[in-house]
This record gives sequence, C-alpha cells and structure tokens, in this order.
Amino acid sequence: MASLQRALVNLEMLSDDINALSSDELNTVTHIHLLHSVLEELKNAEATVVFETEASFHKILQGSLFDPIFERKRMVGVYTKLVGYVITAWEASNKANAILVDNFDASADKRLELLQVKAIRAKSQLKTVATAMGQNDYEKFTQALGLIAQEWQWDTLRARF
Repeated sequence: MASLQRALVNLEMLSDDINALSSDELNTVTHIHLLHSVLEELKNAEATVVFETEASFHKILQGSLFDPIFERKRMVGVYTKLVGYVITAWEASNKANAILVDNFDASADKRLELLQVKAIRAKSQLKTVATAMGQNDYEKFTQALGLIAQEWQWDTLRARF
C-alpha cells in the first residue's frame, strides 16, 4: 500500500509539473522527459495495484488528483499503455521529421519509412484504446498530462487512421 501511495504522490507531482509548463514548453524535450517519468511511475503503480481490491484502491485514491481519473484499478494499466503509445508516436515522428530536415542521406528512405510506420502504428493503437475508453475518460487523460496539441485531441484522433 505504501508503494502505491508513493507512486500516486509522484504521479500527482509529475502531473503538476507538466501542467505548470508554459505553452512554449509543451511538446518539447522537457515535456517528453516528464512523460517518461510518468510512464515509470505508472509501471510502479501497476505492479502494486494488483495486490489491492477495488475498495482498498479507492480508499487510497480518496482526495487524490487521480481519484476521478482512475475509476477502476485497471485504468492504471490503460494509462500505462496510452502514455507508452504517446511517447512512441511522438519520438518516432520527431525522428522522422529530423531525417527530413537535416539528415537525408542514402539510407534515409528506409529509416524514414520505418519511423513513419512506427508512429502510425502507435497512433492507431492509441486511437483503439482511446475509443474503448470513451471521449470523457480520454480527455481526462490528455488534461492530466498536458497533451493539448491538436494531434492528441479527441476529434483529431478519431478522424485519423
């Protein structure tokens, strides 16, 4: 129980850090670094939440920022997947864009294609999980993690792929 509480406190602090970023800092290396930290804390929480009942899980969450977000304990695993998909898509897209801008050489076509496929696959998986969650829960996810860029919005996600 103590390690789950610690993970939740760390997640709250990371969420606060993300939401404290200026609009210029969102969708930057700083933001992605914070998302990596969120992913690690979600993995820690996911490993400990299996030992909790739904009732004990909700008791631990009482008063937490994540109380309305984690309506069931399995939502911790769903968030873990979503954050992983966001990070994968973001990093693959950034690497592909870097190849197009700076580093286009003889082997760039193959690397570019692989990165673009990786980004598309991650966004497709994100869309699948987000659709299963529903718009309301997905918007809680994007707000908690500062994913305000148009590419992460519900309408954009649903319109693509």
